[in-house]
Amino acid sequence: MTMERILEPERSIPVVADVEVLVCGGGVAGVAAAVCAARGGAKTMLLERYGFLGGLAINGLVITTPPLDNGINREICETLRRRRVYARCEHSGEPIEMNAYDPEILKHELVRMLGVAGVELLLHVYIARALLDQGAVTGVIIETKAGRQAVRARCVIDATGDADVAASAAAPFRLVKKPMTMMFNLVGVDTERALVSLGGNWRNVQKVVQRAIEAGELAFELSATPNFGSPGVSLEKLVHEGELNVWSGNLLDMDGTDPRDLTHAEIVTREHTMRLAEFLRVAVPGFERSRIECTATQVGVRATRQVQGEASPTLEEVRGRVFEETVVKPYINLSLRLPYGSLVPQQVENLLVAGRCISAEEEAMAQLRLIPVCLATGQAAGTAAAMAVQQGVRPRRLQVKLLQAALAAQGVALGLG
Repeated sequence: MTMERILEPERSIPVVADVEVLVCGGGVAGVAAAVCAARGGAKTMLLERYGFLGGLAINGLVITTPPLDNGINREICETLRRRRVYARCEHSGEPIEMNAYDPEILKHELVRMLGVAGVELLLHVYIARALLDQGAVTGVIIETKAGRQAVRARCVIDATGDADVAASAAAPFRLVKKPMTMMFNLVGVDTERALVSLGGNWRNVQKVVQRAIEAGELAFELSATPNFGSPGVSLEKLVHEGELNVWSGNLLDMDGTDPRDLTHAEIVTREHTMRLAEFLRVAVPGFERSRIECTATQVGVRATRQVQGEASPTLEEVRGRVFEETVVKPYINLSLRLPYGSLVPQQVENLLVAGRCISAEEEAMAQLRLIPVCLATGQAAGTAAAMAVQQGVRPRRLQVKLLQAALAAQGVALGLG
């Protein structure tokens, strides 16, 4: 079926800003990129569609994370600890240490970080398309309540999560579909009794839910079992007494770039949060007085467009290889690394990527879309963008050894030997 089309009239679009580094997307990757670009001396602007920062680490209620212990990760961890809102998760059943934080405090601290660094922030904007000049990105067109506007930049960082800028600039990418999950928080839980009811492990809730589904006691069309790094239906204890973070199950085969699929996902997953919360309240001792405190602002989308970059490492490589061009090492005590080429899209100039749209093989992305990795890729991309602008070179031509030295000066332990 051919889609009917209309022709937009030609119009003049005002340029509302002209900066050296433009970061598109205010999730944790974008915040790290903007902060590090500004600290590197570049005039930097950050664009974000919501009225707050943090991406899925805030609006998705993805508020448990592996250790924040290297580079800008450690800086954020120390800030949260000073505010007493960062705590190790106990009885999580995860093979690595997991930690919980208060999203409202992080939301506040991310804005503070931008202000201290001197980043110009523009919220409530939607990125419409990239501006191109002979294959190089020169800025973006945005849609706002004030109308259609343009922002020019010498270097752009795509931290949208969905590679919106890269795709608009015709950078090659692949589109993948991974499970979507609605996160929510329960309060009023007697966590000691609840944990005993679940056999001492929060992840055992999945078995309880699965048995109820099979017995016809719980109407549940989502998948309750793990898939692509998602734990399925799961629980984690948070930093405040009586509060649990809940994964409400997986909705499969949805395209996170299709508004119809996203609408369906929002409706279906929110319905299932209600069913799951009521089931826990009635069926599991310790949940009798529990209630939903909040649901995520948006359904959690794990993957959409994955940029094809100058490097595309496999899961085995990111776990064990010391790349000559390593610029990302999120964890002190884990060997996971990424090369600079994972941040540099093929075919398009003056563009870097950070966050879950970076370049790597698909089986590696379950490890690479996590908060510490997003922050680390943002730190590397922001630092690289500032250096490229100052040196008058395109990011693709940046000397990686100089970037590595700059990251080391920022406290990033790259583990290069």
